[in-house]
Amino acid sequence: MALTAIVLLFSASSFYGYYRDLGVVRYVSGTTKAINWASSELEMEVLKFDRALNALAANIVTSEAVQLRYEILLSRLNTLLHGEANRPTREQPGVEATLQQLYQQLLALEDVIYQLKPADITATKALHPTVEAMHQQVRTINVDSFSGDNVWQQLDVLQDIRLRSSLYLAGLLLSGALMLLLLIRENRRNRHLAYHDGLTGLPNRVYFYQLIKQALQEAERLRQPLAIHMVDLDSFKTINDSLGHEVGDRLLQIIASRLKQAAGRQAHVARLAGDEFVIIQRPAGQHEACALAKQLSQAISQEVWLSSGCIVPQACVGTSLYPSQASSSTLLLRYADMALYHAKQSANQQLQLYQEGMNEQRLRRQQLSLALQQALEHDELQLYYQPIFNLSSQNIESFEALLRWHSAEHGWVAPPEIISIAEQYGLAAQLNEWVLSQACQQVQHWHHQGHSSLKININISPNIFMAGKLAATLKQVLLKTEVNAAALVLEITEDTSVWDTAASVDTLTELRALGIEIALDDFGTGYSSFSHLRSLPFNKLKLDKSFVADMVSDPRALSLVKTMLALANSLEMTVTAEGIELPEQCRLLAGLGCTLGQGYLLAKPMPAAQVEKRLVINKSGASSLAPEV
Repeated sequence: MALTAIVLLFSASSFYGYYRDLGVVRYVSGTTKAINWASSELEMEVLKFDRALNALAANIVTSEAVQLRYEILLSRLNTLLHGEANRPTREQPGVEATLQQLYQQLLALEDVIYQLKPADITATKALHPTVEAMHQQVRTINVDSFSGDNVWQQLDVLQDIRLRSSLYLAGLLLSGALMLLLLIRENRRNRHLAYHDGLTGLPNRVYFYQLIKQALQEAERLRQPLAIHMVDLDSFKTINDSLGHEVGDRLLQIIASRLKQAAGRQAHVARLAGDEFVIIQRPAGQHEACALAKQLSQAISQEVWLSSGCIVPQACVGTSLYPSQASSSTLLLRYADMALYHAKQSANQQLQLYQEGMNEQRLRRQQLSLALQQALEHDELQLYYQPIFNLSSQNIESFEALLRWHSAEHGWVAPPEIISIAEQYGLAAQLNEWVLSQACQQVQHWHHQGHSSLKININISPNIFMAGKLAATLKQVLLKTEVNAAALVLEITEDTSVWDTAASVDTLTELRALGIEIALDDFGTGYSSFSHLRSLPFNKLKLDKSFVADMVSDPRALSLVKTMLALANSLEMTVTAEGIELPEQCRLLAGLGCTLGQGYLLAKPMPAAQVEKRLVINKSGASSLAPEV
């Protein structure tokens, strides 16, 4: 960087100096030409005036011709004295005074000139001494001042400036050449950084995708097989955490060097991320691929001596083959990753060639299905509750029950994945019954504590809705928990309610007859139509959060919200706005007449224990409609 700055400074200085001196040369050259031209023209006019006088005496020209030459000479002197273009001429030593003297002399001759007649030899001869004196003065200006030492001095100055300009130009060219070399070097360095890992020097993810594309094209052209090996170190995070990142980085550098050496010239080694490496081997059938995978594993597992002690790294290798297993880079990488995952899950197998049916996601879903069944049996699921506020009274009207599951093996599992797995593996009915039972028990508990007006919103799985078992299940839960049916609000997505309109009407009508309220969830995002709203017995709409999020900044979204609120009002439906995260959204919705609202601005989902505190605040009369702290 310092060298680049110096070169740039030198280049700028040379550039400035060259053009500055070039300007001076042009000015001096132009000035010299202007002075010489002006003085020469003045002398020429004096000579023409003298010749006109002689011609008049010989009766060759008229008096008007002499008067014309006189006026031209007088005009030339006036221009030299006052013209801006002739300023360099006047600035020469003694020139301006001489010009003033000549001008005055000419003015003094005006009456005489205008009285001259042709063949008036006496009057003409009387003027010759004055005109000759003028000629000598002009000659002095023209020759003595600009044809002698001054001209040589100007030429010396020009020569000196041209020499310096040449040096500046040479410096400019030199600095330009240096800049070009620096740019080439920097471009190579940037290109290397863009396509290589900064820690190990191996090709990075971007470069790897180019390499595998080229390798596949070459393999297809030559009809050769190739193999992809994915390598992942065991317990690398533990090494990083226990011994420090410096040790971890040094270990990665050593592993990268070993992989490159083991792969040899027949393969490309790249680092994708963290402790994950990938090798492109070509040409390679199954036998060659398995042999290299074994070599890679053996190279990695050699002892590594570091400042903190000796480490014996271990790694798993997953391998996929082209074209026998996959013909695209995407599938090759996916299969190699599946094989790697299988190797890491295996207790005694570090090398794994991809095999049909080896699907990481399916394995995880199978494991989750078993874990979910155990969680249902051992009551390990949780419900969190998000308050729904009356935007006018600022009191809590209801709570939406939200499913949560923290698996001991898999950690937090997202609600959509829980529902998907439950439906795929036949656990949906059991899960729905558990959610309904827990939510009804909880609202009944709140009622017993004196919060009798509270309601509970429960999301219904499409599976139980389509099976036609929803009404029967709800009746059983209501009977078991002894909760008032009017305290339940079932949230049904638009897609769920329109699978079978006739069945939907029957199911929802039966639920409404029990006193249960029905809310159309995520309104505006699915396939609802005015006919569905008219035919299905909904009494609440939940405005999707996407409309609420954009209504402050997007006038069209605001217009849609107004239209939906007007529509709901005309159908006598209560509207709940979801996803309120900004105070301005809350104010706009309240101003537009939206009855209910929920979102992180008002309150986040919370376990039942925290709900008790919010209910105490709500019952005391203090405003519950306040952002979470």
